[in-house]
Amino acid sequence: MSKYIQIIVSRYNETLDWTLEHPFNLFKYIVYNKGPNQNFVKDNVNQIIDLTNVGRCDHTYLYHIVTNFNNLAEITVFFPGSIGSMSHKKNNAIKILKNILKYKTAIFLGSYTPSVKNTFNDFILNNWTCSDPINSVLNPENELCPAIIRPFGKWFQYHFGNIEVNYYCMQGILSIHKLDILKCPISRYEKLLAAVGRHSNPEVGHYIERAWGAIFHPILFTKIIPN
Repeated sequence: MSKYIQIIVSRYNETLDWTLEHPFNLFKYIVYNKGPNQNFVKDNVNQIIDLTNVGRCDHTYLYHIVTNFNNLAEITVFFPGSIGSMSHKKNNAIKILKNILKYKTAIFLGSYTPSVKNTFNDFILNNWTCSDPINSVLNPENELCPAIIRPFGKWFQYHFGNIEVNYYCMQGILSIHKLDILKCPISRYEKLLAAVGRHSNPEVGHYIERAWGAIFHPILFTKIIPN
């Protein structure tokens, strides 16, 4: 089963020691390296791709989708490098991998809400500092580059109209089936990639984080599991 799974890691300054732990050590990884060094564990890494440090992990994931649109794995898993330093992130990542192996399909680990748009309708964010101390040593910036369209509700309406989406995922931890990616035109991902690629600390990244369920809507081939 693992040969049909491609795990993408967005890395800045993390050591990636967690890739040696079970069940992470059952898989191989593509690491998009956005930091100034390559001081990380590479035992289970198949490929390292250097990227400019913009857009945080959301940019990395969209970049991978756009660049590999015609050559995607059946199941793509997206992890931030920081899952090793925070137990709740690691637990969610483990839950995704275990359920992928159990159900033999991609897993969208989502939090339920009657309406993603309404839940975050007035959401804006002016300041945010990365929560991983290893990363904040190299990049302590906290002022966000404001989204061109804000707040979240107005941005959501612009990109997705009046669709009703009931699940969202946080912390940059998700997986998606290839068919759920391909049923949307590549232009959707290119547009979002351009929006999140303007700055190293963009507010719109926090909008995208809350909108993955809308970006892939309707999710038909990926199993949604409530978080």
